[in-house]
Amino acid sequence: LLGCEDVHAPNTFAGFAMVAVASIDIGDGLAAGVTDPGATAVLATGDTVYASPEHLYVAAPAWVEPQPLEPRELPPVVEQPGTDIHRFDITDPARAVYDMSGHVDGSLLGQFALDEHDGHLRVATTTGFSWAGAGEDAPESESHVVVLAPGDGALERVGEVGGLGPGEDIHSVRFLGDVGYVVTFERTDPLYTLDLADPAAPRVAGELEIPGYSAYLHPVADGWLLGVGQDATEDGQTTGTQVSLFDVRDPAAPTRVAQVAFPGAGSVAESDHRAFLWWADAGLAAIPLST
Repeated sequence: LLGCEDVHAPNTFAGFAMVAVASIDIGDGLAAGVTDPGATAVLATGDTVYASPEHLYVAAPAWVEPQPLEPRELPPVVEQPGTDIHRFDITDPARAVYDMSGHVDGSLLGQFALDEHDGHLRVATTTGFSWAGAGEDAPESESHVVVLAPGDGALERVGEVGGLGPGEDIHSVRFLGDVGYVVTFERTDPLYTLDLADPAAPRVAGELEIPGYSAYLHPVADGWLLGVGQDATEDGQTTGTQVSLFDVRDPAAPTRVAQVAFPGAGSVAESDHRAFLWWADAGLAAIPLST
């Protein structure tokens, strides 16, 4: 697939696996591409992939050195290793080039937790634990948005806003230019609007608490978001799929202006954005439901 000169190692050890990125001209078919894939690789693992027009990012939990236990010894409190992020330059369509790596505390929900804008990478993470099984000494969960930029051979943190949803986990994220939206949930759904115009000083602009949560957020017009998720009781018990329309034209005062609920239903669109359709010309949204 590639020669030794095309294999790289990050500054911080990231495991014994290898992430390879091959550039294939699908116009010539896969067979032609595999014979000369224009590949590059980094000694690391990867489970989340996000691409901007200029860069491909591959992220995975950071490497944790195994610790042997003595007989009858209880395992220690679970620790979070954080997340390693590896950046590849894809400006040359014929060959990706490994660029640099970085690290953030906490874990990612998925590819929507990553976004590149004006040369900065914004990353939404959750640190700590929201479940009792982590142990009484485990830190309480909270979420953050970290801003990274290329530094001295690595992606370095230039700004951060934290304290989102204490005791809760991120259920959806969406970045749109200088604005970001993060939904956390345990009993109610705080929808946070974030001002990201200054990469060095991201901040919470507004917050909306409603029952249930949105697991997928989709922009349907400038200042309007459609959320697909679950309705819930006041104690956090989910009751079925809900679709919510949010007016976020004023980031300091987001509001929900419409909602439709489907009691007892679920939708794969909550976990797979490819199951969601927004047909702008007709103003229609379509999602599959299981009841």
